[in-house]
Amino acid sequence: MVAIPEADLKTSLGALTLGGMICTGLSGIVAMQTVLYFRLFSHDRSSTKIQVAGVFVLDFLHSCMIAVGNYMYLVDHFGDGEITDRVFWAVGISIALTAILTVIVHLFFALRLFKLSKGNYWITIPIAGLAVARVAAALVTTIELIRLGSFHDFGERFRWVFTLGLVLSSVVDFLITGGLCYYLRRSRTGTGRFDHILDSVTLYTVENGLLTSVTTVVSLIFWLVRPHVLIYLGLHFAISKLYANSFLASMNARKILRAQSQSQSTSGHRLPVIFASRGMRHSNADQLNLNARVQITVDKTVDYAADDVPESVSSDRKARQAPSV
Repeated sequence: MVAIPEADLKTSLGALTLGGMICTGLSGIVAMQTVLYFRLFSHDRSSTKIQVAGVFVLDFLHSCMIAVGNYMYLVDHFGDGEITDRVFWAVGISIALTAILTVIVHLFFALRLFKLSKGNYWITIPIAGLAVARVAAALVTTIELIRLGSFHDFGERFRWVFTLGLVLSSVVDFLITGGLCYYLRRSRTGTGRFDHILDSVTLYTVENGLLTSVTTVVSLIFWLVRPHVLIYLGLHFAISKLYANSFLASMNARKILRAQSQSQSTSGHRLPVIFASRGMRHSNADQLNLNARVQITVDKTVDYAADDVPESVSSDRKARQAPSV
């Protein structure tokens, strides 16, 4: 154990507390989006449903690990002036869960990029390789943190491993976001209303990639500049939640974007594959009430000149006009 200044101790415990509170709120959003998904897309493929359920379960376990870790720091070892140098098993496992959630989301968007680029292996395979390498670095970090039991000792021996994991995560975010934006821009056709949908998808992609990458980069900066203060760890708590919400938001955004795409069906364009799903079994026409029956009644009026009315028609008219007794 190393001596920790009182100011750093308070800052570290405050960062862990705030990070735990933010993660609780983000976990609530993850749960809400999961319920929304199963209500909106009950006819998706089973594999897609399993993926969504898996993300929710991993996020829930991550929240449990953060709660356990904060309880150990703030309650079990209350008053310990060197507690922020200790690494509890729950904190180590939370880092591994973050990496697993991250790679699931990275591979999900890498697959979307693969489809959008029409099978470009030169882009997607390096991205997938970097994503897997990021998980490997995180698993090594988890094992060594739990084994050493000290942030200081870990920083002395394996600082580069944790740094490598954060760098790889940021690089993969940048490559996926840049690749998706590039191919979405190439899909523009000059059709104003359809291009508006592409602009919405592009903006959505940039916002999601920017949010996760900025949080990761800020966490990396604090890890490099102030490794003895746990601000980076409080930020790292939120990373997995942002990835989970990014994944679920992209799944649920299909509802709105699909409706917009359907409204452009007369132009022959379809929704970009980044938000498409082959598991949808219901026709969009049912959702938009396009199958409503229309009944048209045509009344035809024929005027005859008096001189041209046949005798049989004239007799029939007189019979109808005769008053009944």
